[in-house]
Amino acid sequence: MTDVLTIQPAKTLSGTMNLPPSPDLFLVAVITSIAARKNITVTPLVQTPLIAQWLDSLKGVAHCEFTDNSCTVKPVNQEDASSFILLSYETLPYKDLVIFTLLGLGKTVAFKSISQKRIDSYIAVAKRLGFKLESAQFDNNLALTLKDPPSALNESLILEENDVAPLLGLSLGLKQKGSFQIGFPYSNPLRLLAPQFGMEISLKSCIVKESDPIARRLKLMQGKKKQNTSQGQQFTLVLDFSKTLETEDSLQISLPGDEVLGSVMVVAKCLFPKGSFVLSNMPLESWATPVLTFIRKMGSKISVEETHRTSFGSTGTFTIQKCELIGRKMECIPTSNYTIHLPAMVVLAAFAKGQSVFRGLEDLRNDVPDGIDLLESCIRTLGARHGEMPDGIVMEGGRDFDGFDLGGNIPSHIAAAFCIAGLKCLGTTTIDDEALKLRWPDFEKSISELCEFRA
Repeated sequence: MTDVLTIQPAKTLSGTMNLPPSPDLFLVAVITSIAARKNITVTPLVQTPLIAQWLDSLKGVAHCEFTDNSCTVKPVNQEDASSFILLSYETLPYKDLVIFTLLGLGKTVAFKSISQKRIDSYIAVAKRLGFKLESAQFDNNLALTLKDPPSALNESLILEENDVAPLLGLSLGLKQKGSFQIGFPYSNPLRLLAPQFGMEISLKSCIVKESDPIARRLKLMQGKKKQNTSQGQQFTLVLDFSKTLETEDSLQISLPGDEVLGSVMVVAKCLFPKGSFVLSNMPLESWATPVLTFIRKMGSKISVEETHRTSFGSTGTFTIQKCELIGRKMECIPTSNYTIHLPAMVVLAAFAKGQSVFRGLEDLRNDVPDGIDLLESCIRTLGARHGEMPDGIVMEGGRDFDGFDLGGNIPSHIAAAFCIAGLKCLGTTTIDDEALKLRWPDFEKSISELCEFRA
């Protein structure tokens, strides 16, 4: 029997929420530990069924020992490690980074659920980067293997934004280094984690700084007039995974709060501005906060207070001033940084005034079900007006909605976002919460404690 979460209309949302540690970043830390061949101790950590599922898939390459709020990860010796890994594609976070790192390590990576189009897209990405992937099938599961990798990276590559995460993964797995010229700023959770292992990822602007203060001020004023702040800029991306710290001690890795749940609760605060709601332990790095970028574009003022640093960067608390949210356009590139946060942004757009447009999502068409079609079916069930584009979604917001019933195998990040939409509706909402409970077993309890429901 399918698990269903019943949601009643809410009047207010208030109180405090300290975000639980990010399970997605825990997995990134585990994969990096395996690639660097370094023991790590990760804190804090809350065990969930989803984490148990991931670690079961990786038991042939890493041993994990849990205490009350931490996990020690010990990579298996190369000679004894499994060469075959079976993953659930649907629940895998930071897919490009994780998958290409394992491929770089020489593993055959098979998937319980993946489309042939996605396999073909990975083969095409690898080819652009100068690598060759071969596909095969094991017990009806499609799989990939890296064949005859080059001994060095091709530094003359012309990289697109969606190429960088696969490049980072392959370079990490192969312990390679290189320097690349790119025309865009880039943010990724591995950028701040890698130095904890003695590895390097740096991004430097190629623009020479003006020494004269008056000339510098004039250049700054001219820059503010540009619509696209990265237009015409050039950066040097430097990668060096060829060396790690020379220590036998277990490296201490600290996790920030769950960036996906953080995005969902930020949207909840925007939809219920009355009352005091404090969200803490929120990761503040740009790769974790596309929802905050969207809210700022909609006209809201956000105050952020940094509280502490983790192995993945700054975390803190924030306040959002009440304002009339106006629909805006978002370029969701690189797709890997936006996909997990997109449902929360879509829900916010449904209740904002005017039109919102989300572009740059054509990569989602490679999945089955089609990632854009899946999200559109949820928008349609909610009752919001929308249209389809080859690379995105256009929405017309600002309406009131009755309750809705969202069934089927709904991924956790979509289910959570539409739970928040249900709180704002006028009638009762039901949502299939099987995946939701795998990731956030206490989600329903947390929402019930924060909300005052309508009679």
